[in-house]
Amino acid sequence: MKKYIQKIMRTLMAIRPMAWIVLVCMVAVLSLSIFPVETGCSAIEEYLCLVIPSITVIGVIICIKQGSIVKFSMIDGIVFGWYLYSMGRFWFEPIYPAFGFAIRTTLMLLIYTSLRVLFSSVRIKGDAIVIMLIFFAVIEMSIGYYQLLYGISRHPLYPVTGSFLNPGPYSAYIALGMVLLLSMNKQRIGIMENRVAFLLVLLGMQLVLTMSRAAFLAVGICMLMQYNSKIRGWRQWLMLVGIALAAVCGLYLLKSGSADGRGIINYIGIRCFAVNHWTGSGIGSFFHRFAEETAWLSRNSHTENLMKVDVIDYAFNDLMRVGVEQGALGLIFATALISVVMVRLWKNCRTLFLGALSLLIFSLFSYPFELLPYQIIATVMAAFAGTSLSLHYAVNGKHSGFCMALRFVIPMVLIGTLSLCCRAFIKERIDAEKGYGLISGFDDKAFTKDYFALMPYLLDNKRFLFDFAKLLSKQKRYNDSNDMLRNGARISNDPMFLVLQGNNYRDMGAVEEAEKAYLKAWQTMPNRIYPLYRLMMLYHDAGNRSKALKYAKKVVAFKEKIPSPAVRDMKREAQEIIKFGKIRI
Repeated sequence: MKKYIQKIMRTLMAIRPMAWIVLVCMVAVLSLSIFPVETGCSAIEEYLCLVIPSITVIGVIICIKQGSIVKFSMIDGIVFGWYLYSMGRFWFEPIYPAFGFAIRTTLMLLIYTSLRVLFSSVRIKGDAIVIMLIFFAVIEMSIGYYQLLYGISRHPLYPVTGSFLNPGPYSAYIALGMVLLLSMNKQRIGIMENRVAFLLVLLGMQLVLTMSRAAFLAVGICMLMQYNSKIRGWRQWLMLVGIALAAVCGLYLLKSGSADGRGIINYIGIRCFAVNHWTGSGIGSFFHRFAEETAWLSRNSHTENLMKVDVIDYAFNDLMRVGVEQGALGLIFATALISVVMVRLWKNCRTLFLGALSLLIFSLFSYPFELLPYQIIATVMAAFAGTSLSLHYAVNGKHSGFCMALRFVIPMVLIGTLSLCCRAFIKERIDAEKGYGLISGFDDKAFTKDYFALMPYLLDNKRFLFDFAKLLSKQKRYNDSNDMLRNGARISNDPMFLVLQGNNYRDMGAVEEAEKAYLKAWQTMPNRIYPLYRLMMLYHDAGNRSKALKYAKKVVAFKEKIPSPAVRDMKREAQEIIKFGKIRI
């Protein structure tokens, strides 16, 4: 151990001062990937808005001092092209509220640009990024063990979640750490050392606790790529195929209901993509299109296949969401960027390539790139690949220093200005979410003005829109309430937005409109009994016995996933309507 520590110290002492500065900046960026993840805007994004201009200034100073410039690369062109395309869709097609997407996308572009400047000032090896990612994966693992020891997970149903809200995204970080550690150990040492094996065991135990099939698959594929040279002969390959098939079947049976649900989500998502396959449905449209397509399938007698559909907050396939919202053009940008970045990582750092591959595999079954930590990690990898593709060179001449200052001043000012603007908006959003937290759950009309004041900042917050709609409905402002509910239905596939619209129409005396809303709510989520119950009660209260009987039979025949007292009460009332023609009080 003493020799090992001395070797590390000699390595650290050999690092140049400028390289130290770059490494510290890298730590400042990647450390944000292990802070607690929140559903809305968070203080981490505020810090990021301060880190970005700081890194840019440092990179510019080093570039000017060393006479280096940033040369434009193919990756830069793809990144800026995709940003302009997606932001153009956001600004010129403001059908769906997606301010969070716009701010987060701009932040990632600013991080990418600042890191490109930084990496061009002092060239670092990919191994430096690998070591940092392994270090932060170990910290994330330590958080998991702390949660397991003291029972303070961030989700009541799971023992470990790390800095995330559930074990799924957490498992991706653990898988990333395992893949990087295995690859780096094989390439640099060639044999399994005790300390490496110990860390792998600890990471593997956390991976098992998460029960994440996507993470198991990502680690398995990356290990096969790393150690395929050790497999010799067709018999070993045949044995490996058999083991792989058995593992896939085992992973499916482990949580078959969840796997079937993911399959249905992907099937509906592909149908959504086919509706507007060239340009997509618009930024932020995924959940609305998902609900509309589910309702269409229900109307065309496909309800049995949709019984495992539920309310979703993520697409569970990052590439599919890009296709649905941005169409084939967005997919072209995405696949081009992924392809060029992966090729450059393969040529410059195989270990980092495998780490990126593990995240890409995971993203086909989950939503890592919708979360800030993995967006930061992916941006760092892209910036490193973009810099390795465009070699910087020295500029000589009488006025080279002045010319270089001019080259950097405009981008530096632009990055700083955009960062501060993003920070201002994020701060307003955080304050709005705090304000909403103070009044959430109260339905007194005195809070109506507060809701209206918060509305411009929280139009993409479905819980805020639902609570606001209930408050307006209680005041008999049914049209205003329905406006809020329609906004909510644009960003969510939750059928309760439609059920509450039906309630409003019922109270307004618009029975036909209420029936349409309730019926669409059931078609959007055919495994929910409540919309059918509301339909039954709508016609029971209106005195239309034939239609009340029709829906009462559907309520009685409904096969619920989980029995509950509420479901039993609904079926009891339906049976009374069938037997007596009315509900006995």
